[in-house]
Amino acid sequence: MKNQTQVHYELSPLKLWSPLHRQLSACVQTKSNPQQWIGTIRNLQKKGVSAVEIEWSTIISKLEDSPAAPVHLDELLHFLTDKPPCELVLQRRITDEYAPQVRYEKQQRPTKLPPFVIRRGQRETRLLHYRDRTFGLCIWLHVECDPGLFGRNRYWSFSVPRGRKKIGAHSTVQRFASAHDAMAYGRAVVARMARRLGAQGFIGQSRSLNRWTRFALPGGEYYTEWLITAPNLSADYWGEHFELSNIVAHVRTTERVTPQGARMLVLEEIQSDWNQALRKAIQEARERHLEDAEDRDLIELDDDMDPPPDNPYLNNWLDAALRMMLLLAANQGYAGIAWLPGTLHAERFPWANAEGLKAFYDRIVPAAVEKLAKSWGARLDAAQFSTLSRHFRVRKLADKPIWQVLSLDSRKVVGEDFATYAAAEAFRRSLEDSVIERVTALYLSDEMRDDISDKGLPYLGAVGTRRAT
Repeated sequence: MKNQTQVHYELSPLKLWSPLHRQLSACVQTKSNPQQWIGTIRNLQKKGVSAVEIEWSTIISKLEDSPAAPVHLDELLHFLTDKPPCELVLQRRITDEYAPQVRYEKQQRPTKLPPFVIRRGQRETRLLHYRDRTFGLCIWLHVECDPGLFGRNRYWSFSVPRGRKKIGAHSTVQRFASAHDAMAYGRAVVARMARRLGAQGFIGQSRSLNRWTRFALPGGEYYTEWLITAPNLSADYWGEHFELSNIVAHVRTTERVTPQGARMLVLEEIQSDWNQALRKAIQEARERHLEDAEDRDLIELDDDMDPPPDNPYLNNWLDAALRMMLLLAANQGYAGIAWLPGTLHAERFPWANAEGLKAFYDRIVPAAVEKLAKSWGARLDAAQFSTLSRHFRVRKLADKPIWQVLSLDSRKVVGEDFATYAAAEAFRRSLEDSVIERVTALYLSDEMRDDISDKGLPYLGAVGTRRAT
């Protein structure tokens, strides 16, 4: 029996692959002298291999320092697989506390409707709308047969199959205004079960441990902070957000369901502390050395600047992050990926550069996703999901541990003072209205999802034309 949970970083089995290694392993020649190999490797750029990967692999330097004797292909492949500096891994901070996931699947509408029944004096038909595969939780759609003043009344209910004693007692007479509300109730029932089992020492499915939950848009499920790291780089960079080195990019995600039932992986935020700091240092150096401003290689960073170490993803971190998220979405069966608009980020981070955030999320990110989607002939589309309005915000008093809820319209404090952020945020959400958020999205066809899952994606270089089978 285990009384205290352990916290650590989990390595995902999902990985992007090396185009240099893949293209070199496909070469017909198996043995050549170093100069011939150098020519062969440089020519691989015509097949989509990135010059950045070739440079950072240091394979050219290795061959230049080799004697004139022939070098076997296996030696080169072994060199490339021994801690490749451009390799990326996907990680998240987790605890082994038992926190089972509930994933509802939309059920097909039956060809023949079931007979109506009498409930609370009303004739209605009940249809199984969503069902969870793990626990068998059921979300039922009730449609009253007799139209009222505003048409036929619709509501949802929740039930658990008989024999599931561990789940415990729950109210069976509740009516929910939406399927989403009924799903949330079902997840709360399972969460109560997990707490009971956890108190008994039960250790089960790993749970993502997150630091920045308060910056997630309300209404999402399974909020996760994904860390994309380069563990084999000789550099040792530590960012300001996470206690893990060499994070090339971090992506905060939630799961959301569209009104059509599509399960989407929503990118709440995409950021690179490392490359943002590196770009800032390079820009400052250019301003100091205007005569060499057009050539990055000629710029010498002064001793007093203390810039972060260089890395292969200065100009490629966004593409790498999007490829990793696309691989994650394909392997976890999501209908697609979506991201939040720049105006929402500007509202969320009022201290940041609003125009810069809008340019990044409304222009740069869509352009990068669209370029990636062209490999399968796919196009960007739109998605919608339910969330809360943003008429209020929580603020902390500067000199006291007190949180208040502020109306953005009147600029006045609403309600009482709160001792914790969580209490103030719960009150703020109670004041907000339910709204529909419209975002840009990339939907994955079944063929595209299978192609990505089976063949993967490169971490650098061109994706190329992909023919989904």
